[in-house]
Amino acid sequence: MTADLGRGEIDRAEILRRFEALLDSALASEAPPPGIDAEILASVMAPGDDKADDRSCDSYALWSAMTALTQEIKLQGRAFQDLSRALSDQAEKIAAERERTLQRETERRCRREILSALIDLRDRLGRGLESVAARRKEIASQPPRGWWERTFGGPRDNADETSAALVRGYELGVERLDQTLEEFGAKEIRCQGELFDPRRMNAIESEESAAVPGGAVLEVYRSGYEWNGEVFRTAQVKVARAPKQDQ
Repeated sequence: MTADLGRGEIDRAEILRRFEALLDSALASEAPPPGIDAEILASVMAPGDDKADDRSCDSYALWSAMTALTQEIKLQGRAFQDLSRALSDQAEKIAAERERTLQRETERRCRREILSALIDLRDRLGRGLESVAARRKEIASQPPRGWWERTFGGPRDNADETSAALVRGYELGVERLDQTLEEFGAKEIRCQGELFDPRRMNAIESEESAAVPGGAVLEVYRSGYEWNGEVFRTAQVKVARAPKQDQ
């Protein structure tokens, strides 16, 4: 029975060998598939050797490469997160600085508007004070009153009292406004008797005068102001010029 079994195994092995030889002879006459080079197909169909096993995939090398790639991806991810965080912080700082700058500009613009209104009110009170003072001079320059008016009084007494009250009221208002302007940091430009300064003054009229040197300010029509070291409003003045020499 053992001999029969061995004979059967030899027969099967022979059959497989012949079948492989038949397949090889059948495939040898066929052309390689389109798109595949004959040399590549021959190298694939050639029997393997020990060198082919050397080209097989090394699991340790593959694992090492994958680990290195994973670490590189993690590092790149952290670098991207740090960059994103830095850009976000920088954008927030820029937005905050822009908001502070806008707030400062808004505050400065509001202060300029308030300061302009205060200076305009100061000009109005100053003109009112000058007008009342001039009226008091007119009343004082009138001829003396008779004994009847001195005894029983009259319109002149009422005018004197009213003008005096107005003068005092204007003076108090002007003093209070001057204090407020000083608190705002505004300073009136000194012009009377000074030499003309085109940066701070605007000459709207000139007059010949031998009493003062040429270019001196004879009269101030509108006061000028400086604010935070800058000219806020130029002064309008009358400037003296040297008299012409007789030919």
